[in-house]
Amino acid sequence: MHNEVRELYNQEVREFYNQYAEREWERLDIDVYSRIIFIQHMDFIHEYIKSGMSILDAGCGAGRYSVELAKMGCKVTLFDISDEQLKIAKDKMNEFQLNDNVSEYVQGDIADLSSFSDNTFDMVVCYGAPLSYILDERDIVISEFLRVLKKGGVVAASVNSKWGILRDLIGRQFQDFFNNPDYWFIDTVITTGDCPKHEKVSQPAGHFFQSDELKHLFKKSGFKETLLAASPCIICGSRKEANELCKDETAYKTILDIEMKAYQNRALTDAGEFLLIRGIK
Repeated sequence: MHNEVRELYNQEVREFYNQYAEREWERLDIDVYSRIIFIQHMDFIHEYIKSGMSILDAGCGAGRYSVELAKMGCKVTLFDISDEQLKIAKDKMNEFQLNDNVSEYVQGDIADLSSFSDNTFDMVVCYGAPLSYILDERDIVISEFLRVLKKGGVVAASVNSKWGILRDLIGRQFQDFFNNPDYWFIDTVITTGDCPKHEKVSQPAGHFFQSDELKHLFKKSGFKETLLAASPCIICGSRKEANELCKDETAYKTILDIEMKAYQNRALTDAGEFLLIRGIK
């Protein structure tokens, strides 16, 4: 992508998340379905977390994961394209009195991590689908993750899942969407994963992944021991029903237990709203 085109696109992404504001913080605690997504994302890296380790939260948004990592004693660098999201993240760190565990706040594009030296971080976290808004520079971003990680360091990312998103939309019964496949670019999304900008959608153009594509990208960049997961893998497509069921505490515990036992199952990697990947340098 040419620099001018890339900058215009970055500006669109920045403005979208600036306007999205506090909703980005609330997004992972709005209902049981969303809280299960948060729990699974944290569980995916939990065994690698050690107090004092340095973590780059690349595309940190409002800092929901950064706050949790800082609570666990990690030294977190918060990096995001949106100045408004970084401001919210800083406010949240202040609110939870976690400033001592913040290395710095950096505004920038994850395709350009040149402000960080080689072998700087023990872990890079890129949660919430920033990679879905990179378009044709994904190879560069993943290579940059590898460069800034120390040897033996861990990367963990999540992206929008092509097949999971369709399951979610069917569950929401978006009649207008499925009655107008050309208008909504359904075949384009299925064939290429690319979702063009749409007049009825506030988000910028993006990319939805499938598991083999994502794994290939990370292995090609040099990551080893890659592991895929899906979140949520069982209740995706049943958001309303799951939230209703989980009003009962026993039902909630049962559903959460099933989700946690299933979300790293290879047969389900394309089943979730989010597709996760973890790799080692």
